[in-house]
Amino acid sequence: MERWFGDIRIMNQSVYFLDTHALYWHLIGSPRLSSLAANVFIEAQEGKAILVVSYVVLAELYYLLQKFNQTSLFTPLLQDIQTIPYFRIEPIDFHDICDLGNYPTITELHDRLIVIATHRLNAILVTRDETIRASPKIVCIW
Repeated sequence: MERWFGDIRIMNQSVYFLDTHALYWHLIGSPRLSSLAANVFIEAQEGKAILVVSYVVLAELYYLLQKFNQTSLFTPLLQDIQTIPYFRIEPIDFHDICDLGNYPTITELHDRLIVIATHRLNAILVTRDETIRASPKIVCIW
């Protein structure tokens, strides 16, 4: 299967959109990351998947790291995201903002933006959030 991610052609790779907790728990090696979610990172390392991270997730992650006095992990992660080929950073665009009203069941604004971007990219969202997972508009794993 051939898909495009911006100007990059993706062949035979899954595209996973990471939510904040999935990325955080992977970063700190937490057992709270489900085995299915952990496998997403393994797939990416094996060249079988692309991991998408939005600016919203990065901002939330910084807040979470600050809350737990772990901000020293942030800069190395940003460097990894910029240099490791299986990571892609996804911005919010004007169409995402226009689409906010189409997701009323996702009440938290940041979650709604993540869901909208996941839908736009036809990606699979890696999230533990039950409200998001209940949405029929996207495919989620946990």
